[in-house]
Amino acid sequence: MAILDGESLLNDATALVLLRTATAAAAAAFSFWGAVGDFAFAVVLAVLIGAAVGLLNLAVRARITSAPVNTAISFAVPFVASIPAEHFGASGLVAAVVAGLVTGIRAPRVLPPDHRLSDAQNWSTIEFVLEGAVFLVMGLQLASIVGAVEREHTGVWSALLIALGALVVTLAVRAAYVVPLLRSLRASARRSAGMQDRVETMRSRLDDPETARAAIQEHRRGRRIPTARDVERLGSRVRQALGDIAYFRKAPLGWRDGTAVVWAGMRGAVTVAAAQTLPEGTPQRALLVFVAFAVAVLSLVLQGATIGPLLRRISPRRTDTAEEDSGERQRLLELLRAASEAVPTSGESAVAREELAAADPSAVRAWLGREKARRLAVLRAQRTALLDARDDGTFDAEVLASVLRNLDAEQIALELRGGPGT
Repeated sequence: MAILDGESLLNDATALVLLRTATAAAAAAFSFWGAVGDFAFAVVLAVLIGAAVGLLNLAVRARITSAPVNTAISFAVPFVASIPAEHFGASGLVAAVVAGLVTGIRAPRVLPPDHRLSDAQNWSTIEFVLEGAVFLVMGLQLASIVGAVEREHTGVWSALLIALGALVVTLAVRAAYVVPLLRSLRASARRSAGMQDRVETMRSRLDDPETARAAIQEHRRGRRIPTARDVERLGSRVRQALGDIAYFRKAPLGWRDGTAVVWAGMRGAVTVAAAQTLPEGTPQRALLVFVAFAVAVLSLVLQGATIGPLLRRISPRRTDTAEEDSGERQRLLELLRAASEAVPTSGESAVAREELAAADPSAVRAWLGREKARRLAVLRAQRTALLDARDDGTFDAEVLASVLRNLDAEQIALELRGGPGT
C-alpha cells in the first residue's frame, strides 16, 4: 500500500511531464539530450516551486482561525503552485503534488485537528467529484471519438485490439520495473540487517553527549567541534536506520507483494485526461484518445474485478500478530506517558471533588480553565512526540496513524465543550 499510494502521487505527475516532453519533441527536431534536459528542468523547478508554496501555505493557514476559510484556502494551493510553474516552463502538476506533500507532512505540527479534519472530508469529496467528471466528460465525447475512429481507420474492433495490446504492454513494462525494484529492496534490507549490530552500538554511544561528539568526530573530516544539532541529526538518522531494519524484517517484500503491485497498477482518470491534452493536430489523435479510454476501461474492469480474488488466492495464512501489535502499542503508550509527564502541572488536578463542590463558583471556573489548558498542553506534547517518532520511522505507520487520530478526536471533543479556557 505504501508503494501504491506513493506512486499514485508521483508517477502520474512524472508521466504527464514525459508526455508533454514527447509531444514537444515530436513537433520539432528531436534531440535526446535536449528532451532529457527539458524533463529535468521541468521536474526540478517544479519541486522547488511546490516546496516553497507548501511552506508558504502552512505559514498563512496557521494564522487562520476558521476551519471553512482554511479549507477554502487549501483549494487554491494547487493553482498557486501550478500556475507559476507552468509560466516558467516547469510541470504544474509536479509542483502541486510537492506542495501537497509538504502540506501533508507538516500540517499535523502546524494546523489544528478540526482544520485538518475539514480538509480531509472536503478534499475527499472534491476528489470523488473530479474523477467522476473526467469519465463523464469522456463518455459524452465517446460517440464522436468512435465515429472519428470509424472514419479514419479500419474500425472500432481493430482499435480495441490495439488497446488490448497496449494494456498487455503496460503490464509487461510494469513487471519489468517492479521485479528488479523489489529485488533491490530485499537486497538492501539484507545489507541493512547485517549492519544492525553496528547501528545499535552507534545508538548506545549517542546516549552520552561527549561520547556522541567523539563518534561524530571519528567519521568526519576537519577540526570543527560537533554541535548539539549535529548530535541530534545523527541520532535521527540512526533511529531511522533501526526503524527501517525492523520494518523490513517485519514485512519483507516477496513475489506475492510484487504480484500485487503489478496487478494493482490500474489505469484510470489520469490516462484518459492525459490523452485529452494531445494537440488537435496530432496524427491519429482520435485513435490515441480511444485507445487510452479503452485501456482505462479494460484495466479497471479486468484488473479491478480480479485483484480481490487474486490476493486472496496468493496470500499466505495469517499469523497471530496480536502479541506483536500489543508490544507496538505498549511502546506507544510509554511514549505518550513520558510526553504527558514532561508537561508541568501545578498539582491542582488532585483537588478532591468535594472540595470543588464546596468552593466558590469563580474559583471552580478558574480551576476548570487551568485544567483544560493543561490537558490541551498534554495533547500537544503527545502529538509532537508521535510526529517525531513518525519522522524517525520507529513505529508501524497504521498503528501510529490510529493513535494520532485518537489524539485529534480527543482534542476536538475537548475544544467543543467550550467553557473555561476556550
